[in-house]
Amino acid sequence: MRKTAILALLCTAVTVNAQQSVRLDLERAFQLATDSSVTADRYRSVFQEAHYTWLSWMAGRKPQIDLTSTPLQYEQYMTQRYVSDTDNDEYREQKRFLSSANLQVQQIMERWGGSFYASTGLAYLGNYGDYIQHQFAATPVKVGYRQELLGYNPYRWSRQTEPMRLNVAQQQMNYSVEQTGAEAVRRFFTLAVAQEQLNMAQEQLQSCDSILAIGKRRFNIASISKAELEILTLQRSLAITTLKSAQLSHQKAAKSLAIWLGMDEMTDLELIVPSILPHLSVTVGDAINQATQHNPNYLSMELKELEARRDAEQLKRKKGLNASIDASIGLNQVAESFEHAYRTPLMQNQVTVNLTVPISDQGKRRSAWLAAQSKVETATRQRQEQHRDTELDIVQTVAEVNQRQSIVDDTRYSLQIAEDAYTAMLQRFIRGQATVNDLSLAQQYWQDARRGQITALQDFWNSYYHLRQLTLYDFLKQQPIRH
Repeated sequence: MRKTAILALLCTAVTVNAQQSVRLDLERAFQLATDSSVTADRYRSVFQEAHYTWLSWMAGRKPQIDLTSTPLQYEQYMTQRYVSDTDNDEYREQKRFLSSANLQVQQIMERWGGSFYASTGLAYLGNYGDYIQHQFAATPVKVGYRQELLGYNPYRWSRQTEPMRLNVAQQQMNYSVEQTGAEAVRRFFTLAVAQEQLNMAQEQLQSCDSILAIGKRRFNIASISKAELEILTLQRSLAITTLKSAQLSHQKAAKSLAIWLGMDEMTDLELIVPSILPHLSVTVGDAINQATQHNPNYLSMELKELEARRDAEQLKRKKGLNASIDASIGLNQVAESFEHAYRTPLMQNQVTVNLTVPISDQGKRRSAWLAAQSKVETATRQRQEQHRDTELDIVQTVAEVNQRQSIVDDTRYSLQIAEDAYTAMLQRFIRGQATVNDLSLAQQYWQDARRGQITALQDFWNSYYHLRQLTLYDFLKQQPIRH
């Protein structure tokens, strides 16, 4: 049985147009899929959108400074005026020039749900025509506070939902990238099985050539019958057909893996299959605990339920009296020159209270609130169902991982026995102590054992990487998965 050591990725280009040859182990295939494949990069791009949304929210919690201005506004129109000399109204041409600027700083107050603001501004108004006038209106400083008096604080809710939303996006990216790696593992072992089938087909053909040559010599000395010789000839013909089929399956699996890893589809891949499993002991409780913290299926349902509760509270507050307040205090002055506009400013105080009292809305607000309450109940049940389904998947996968480790050990033991039995039967056949059927049966057992071992390895690693995806936890390195 051919044995190989685990090597790092080696890619050698013979010529510019020649086929690349790559030796690839399981770990390197997984890294290529998760680090640089097109699919993984797409998932990272999706996360970047959520990341920048979160950065925008974080920036919105800090002071916001805005400058609003009207650099130039010119008007020329006819206006009606009273002329005292004639005691009549007349239309006169009027020209007006306006320019203004206002600088405002605003800071939201998360605890109370309102916003504090401060501003300063200056405006110039010039009238031309029969009546000429120049005025500067200055507001050196103005500070105020505005808030909805509903008991609903959107900033308090966003302080809970936005970090959770970013965490969900982060874990969803990790989950999707891990899924990309798990798919690479599946394709890796599909190629590994095809590679082993190809090796067995090549060895089968070589064995049939050798056995047929031995059979011909034994037939010449009448040690075997003509029927037995024809069976050997038929086995060689079947081995050629099996080899051609194995070559096609190998080419298809190799192209599938190469394309998934972002390589040229004509890359010649030679896989190094891990025959020895790492020591791994996973408990259901530990796996569920990690999934609860990292699995986006858990986290997204919790976020959905939290958003439903937020919407329900907002609608509940809006069922009755709605009120808002805007209070400010500051200084202002108007003068015909810029300098005088800032001298001896006058107090400017303003308090605005707005009330909205629903008298009859035909049950509109109440129905909307009841619908939001139903949405909360639906989100709660969806979260519970998602937790149940994910936990069931985890329980089954943990059991598979733990059981498949012993299955791999069993298949390794069976393979050794089958290989020794075939070697012994081949020696007996050469000495004329075994029939063709005995040799064929021993060879069949050996090939079945080889297929059984590679299949057991495939099942174990597929189960392990599925468990990694469900929990987003690396049980070998004992750390959460971050991509």
